[in-house]
Amino acid sequence: MQCNSLLVVAVVLSVVAVADSLSNERPPTIALDNQKIEIPFKTTETIVLLCQGDGLPLPVYSWKKNGLTLDVPGDRFAYQPGSGNLVIRGILPNDEGSYNCFATNKFGTAVGRTITLKKADIGSFTDEEPLDAFRPFVGDYLEIPCILPDSYPKGHSYFGYVNPTSNILENIINDDRLLLDYDGNLHFANVNMNDSLAYMGIDIDYMCIGNNPYLGIYMMGRQCRILPQEKSGGPTNHPPQLRWPLTTIDTAVRGQTKRLKCIFSGLPTPKVTWHTENRNGRFAVNGAEIVLTNVDILDAGSYTCMATNSETDQPLSHTIHLTVETEPYWAKIPVDHYVDEDEDVEVDCTVHGTPQPSITWSINGVQVNESDFHERKSLDGYILRYQNVTANDSQVIQCSSSNKHGTILKNIIVKVNAEEPSFIETPRDRKVVEGKTIHFECTSRGAPKPSTEWYRQNSSSASRVSGDRFRVLDNGRKLEIKDTKAEDAGIYQCTASNKYRTNEATFELTVRSPTSITSIPSNITVRVYDDVTLPCDVTTDHRELANLAVEWEKDGRRIDFEKEAHIHMDKTDFSLQIRSSEVKDTGEYVCTATNGLDSATSGISVLRVKGRPDAPYDVTIFQCDPDTVGISWSAGSDNNDEITEFTIHYSGRLSGGNKTLSGADFRPQSRYQDHVSVYPWSRYAFQVSATNGIGTSDLSEEQSCSTPSAAPYRSPVGVCGNLSSAQQLVINWDPMPEYEHNGEGFHYVVGYKKHGTYDVEETQVVLDPRQKSISIHEQKESFALFEVYVRAANKIGKGPLTETKLVRSGEGKPQVVPQNFKVVGDSVNGSFAQFSWDPVDTSEEKVRGFFRGYRIVFWKSDEPNIRRSEDILVDRPFELCRPLLPDKHDRIQRRRRRHRHRVRSADRVYGETDQLWPLTDISAAVQVLNQVNAGQDSNVVKFRTPVGVPGKVSSLRVVQNGWSHLVIEWQLPLEFTGDIIGYWLYYSVAPPAVSYSTRLHIKNPNLRRYKIRQLDYSTVYRISMTAMTVAGAGDEETVIGETLPVNDPDAPKIRDISIRDSLVNISWFHSDQEPPVYPGSEFFVKFRGPDNSTAVQRFDPSPDSDENWTVVTGLRKGKYEVWVVASSGIGELSRENNSQSWILPIGLENDNVTILESVPLLYQQASVGWFVVLMCIISLLVLLLLIICIVRRTREAVYPVYEKERMWSDQTSAPDETPFGEYISPSKLGLSQGSLDSDENPVESDSDSLGEYEYQEATKFNDEGSFAGQSN
Repeated sequence: MQCNSLLVVAVVLSVVAVADSLSNERPPTIALDNQKIEIPFKTTETIVLLCQGDGLPLPVYSWKKNGLTLDVPGDRFAYQPGSGNLVIRGILPNDEGSYNCFATNKFGTAVGRTITLKKADIGSFTDEEPLDAFRPFVGDYLEIPCILPDSYPKGHSYFGYVNPTSNILENIINDDRLLLDYDGNLHFANVNMNDSLAYMGIDIDYMCIGNNPYLGIYMMGRQCRILPQEKSGGPTNHPPQLRWPLTTIDTAVRGQTKRLKCIFSGLPTPKVTWHTENRNGRFAVNGAEIVLTNVDILDAGSYTCMATNSETDQPLSHTIHLTVETEPYWAKIPVDHYVDEDEDVEVDCTVHGTPQPSITWSINGVQVNESDFHERKSLDGYILRYQNVTANDSQVIQCSSSNKHGTILKNIIVKVNAEEPSFIETPRDRKVVEGKTIHFECTSRGAPKPSTEWYRQNSSSASRVSGDRFRVLDNGRKLEIKDTKAEDAGIYQCTASNKYRTNEATFELTVRSPTSITSIPSNITVRVYDDVTLPCDVTTDHRELANLAVEWEKDGRRIDFEKEAHIHMDKTDFSLQIRSSEVKDTGEYVCTATNGLDSATSGISVLRVKGRPDAPYDVTIFQCDPDTVGISWSAGSDNNDEITEFTIHYSGRLSGGNKTLSGADFRPQSRYQDHVSVYPWSRYAFQVSATNGIGTSDLSEEQSCSTPSAAPYRSPVGVCGNLSSAQQLVINWDPMPEYEHNGEGFHYVVGYKKHGTYDVEETQVVLDPRQKSISIHEQKESFALFEVYVRAANKIGKGPLTETKLVRSGEGKPQVVPQNFKVVGDSVNGSFAQFSWDPVDTSEEKVRGFFRGYRIVFWKSDEPNIRRSEDILVDRPFELCRPLLPDKHDRIQRRRRRHRHRVRSADRVYGETDQLWPLTDISAAVQVLNQVNAGQDSNVVKFRTPVGVPGKVSSLRVVQNGWSHLVIEWQLPLEFTGDIIGYWLYYSVAPPAVSYSTRLHIKNPNLRRYKIRQLDYSTVYRISMTAMTVAGAGDEETVIGETLPVNDPDAPKIRDISIRDSLVNISWFHSDQEPPVYPGSEFFVKFRGPDNSTAVQRFDPSPDSDENWTVVTGLRKGKYEVWVVASSGIGELSRENNSQSWILPIGLENDNVTILESVPLLYQQASVGWFVVLMCIISLLVLLLLIICIVRRTREAVYPVYEKERMWSDQTSAPDETPFGEYISPSKLGLSQGSLDSDENPVESDSDSLGEYEYQEATKFNDEGSFAGQSN
């Protein structure tokens, strides 16, 4: 059964294919455009004549030569596979002739163009006369004739000669004097001696040469020589004379190239020009020749050549009347005719051409005779008519037209159809939205042409469609239903009928509710990077929801969400979400919803995203003067926010800056400009930026300008004198910056002359622009008055002249010495003393300059070369410019302070200083001062200063930071002013309040370290300290310190345990690390006794202690565990922030302490190998420790614990005794030790000095394990 079904399907498909193939049958055609009309050939070569046809059934090809059918395939003739191209192998001369191709199928025959084959050939020159010679006079006209041989294809001709050196044939180069006419003759407008072509005394022959480019053959004609003759008196000039052409009428063919040439003789060589009255007037001029390419009918007309030389006032002219003829061409290209039976056919072959072409008619390749015409077929000139065609009238008509310029051919198909109706296009089932107009197309074919009807099927029958909303259009091909309604849904039918049968096609119409968008358009303005939401509320027929699709468009283009990553559409409500909006998002947004049936479009929502403007462009410098540059630019896009200002950024080699165009200077326009003030002789780069309410744009492209040089705009300021060099005129000025040099060769011109004299002004040139002074050495006197100026100049010119100033030459050394210099009464203290002396004569002659006052000099009597001084100014200084101090080599240390002098009486001058050395023998004197120099010392007085106030302590620093403490260190003041008797310490939270919150008195003058306790954690403190002598407290020195945040302190490390008289001495390090990271602020020693009870002893040293150790009393004989606990110092022992050392088991018996275990508990779980290695390392360290101890003991160093014990022990031990009876070496504790003196201790800020600490007597543990009693 299944096989039978497949067979039926196959048969149906075959029938359909055959029917379709039959319906597509067509008459034959031949592609004429690629056929050549004339083909030259060489014998024995292979020639292919093209004949590419088409048609269904495929055409059969045949060829005729000279009207006779060729036998193809034959001996030398064959077809190319898949075409009608004729291949002729080994072509012979007798193959010349006219060839035609024919393509035939059942509908008729198409004919190709007539192709002419002709053998290529070139003949020989016929003028083989003996060698001739021309003997013209120099300046005369000469023509060398040349009769060219016949050639096919048409050849070219020219004149040439054989070069005697290379034996190569070379062309005679044509120019205005030598011209070749179109017949091949060579014309000399005038002959000169060089025309002989003589070479080294040998005359060379001219030859006429013919060329066949197809064959590549050159033929040489008669040879001749030119032997120019000279006239007596030289050549005679003569006016132009026409030599060629002598005709006035010429013809061109439309579409081809036409050349016109005029040849004139004359001396000098005539100059040829062309003129035409033709309005087309298009041609190319090449000297005496014009060329018209692709000739057109409008090129017909008169063309005039005109020749002139110096011998004529009016040009000699020759007019050629050019007519344009044409090959045959169709008035309207004939068309093929596909018609049905009983129709009329009119084949129009109207043709034009000049001369008028003739026309011939052929049907299926056979020329039509008059006998072939009848009632239904008639010929009327260029029109062939058929009436009431039948199927037998299917044929191919050839229409051929010729004149002398060519032939055209056209194959015209007439195909008559006769078939029953069939559908080309049938209506499809369609869906439409209510209210829309819909069209159904029903296209059929058949012969005769079928008629089309439209029906609507009812429940039992079909009725023709009718009503105002139903229209049948386009001769029944279309059905239009306007303003569709729900009741229009149903089954419809289209029928096609002719005399053979009726065919029908059915289709269904479905009607849906329309789609709509209800969201209201909006206008939104945002700033860049703002988020934006545009709504799109869509409703559609519920039966089409699955097909609903929504798209957003911006400015008429669909948004590609894959390319616009920051834009997406919400799938639930179809709103458009723009994240971090950009300026490019500005535009008109429309949302469109479609379900495949209809679509709805929202109103336009306008979004404006404001951003900073684009950079200005087309920046142009339109003015570049020495002091001004003009700049213009165009504004970039304002990105939706109006530009409020532009800024010109400019920078040069020497200067730069910005200039803003805004406010009243700013008017929106298409082009802006402004001017910038610059300096001459500098290269500047300019860029422009724009600013709006959002921000400032990027900088524009850079433009540069090099300003011209100019003379300096000013001269130096600050011109003054310098009094430092005696008997010299020193002139100072402020050097001008480089950007004010204004050009190359910048220098200063310094002019001067003595004031009040008639001396001639002298000048000196300073070439170094950086130089700021000049010394005139030829002066003979000090403190003389001069008139001076300084002027700027460069290669362009000089700057303006400044005012002339009065300047004095250098001051000398004062010649007066103060008398009766004394110390005033009991004014002397540790650093202060008052002096008095007699006034001096302050005249300029004595002071040798401007009197400035006095200088008290003083020194240590035993170090006279190290001096200090105090200037006592009794008058305001007069400074022409800042003095240059003299170069002293006596190591004088000057500490100058300005004091007003105090005069107690008219006969004495008083002065004082507070820069004395305390406890020192002082020598002092006084000198007279002018602006530069000091005079000789007065009489010297000697005295001794008492103890003084100390200076600041030195090297004050924080050396340890804890949670609740800071440890500071310091050194004595650098300068000794007396013995230190103590210190004042101040500290408060930083920044400090008006006064310090805490003040401490440190009485121990030898102390260099102190621990500040009970501070807040994570707090910055300001710490100050002053030293004191009997004279009082010195200046403060300040340091900043910060306490640490709360954290577990470093675990302490037991250093040593020893016993004597039931007193156990325990010492420890702050940490295993040096320095400690988190040092403890408080320490506790814990013991666990034989009864397993625990005792705690708090270690509470004084702040200035430098030790970490304590003494435990009241222990009985037995076994104990001992360990040290570090606390942060901000709570009780039970708080969490504490850390303990290793637990060390010991045994107390008599005065001995025994370590009950050889290693700390921490190491008990370690491997034996690690233990051996550790013990070896400890042994080496202990050995090193012992060596250091022995060395230090030889230097009378004392073990600290022994020293402390000696201060409180009731028994006195001999100096060489070991304290506490037995000393346990650190090596027995398994701890690595350094030197036991203070130099090797860690920072021991938590230790106490036992000399200032009260100890408790021996007590016993109570039942709770604590110390039961205390006594003094």
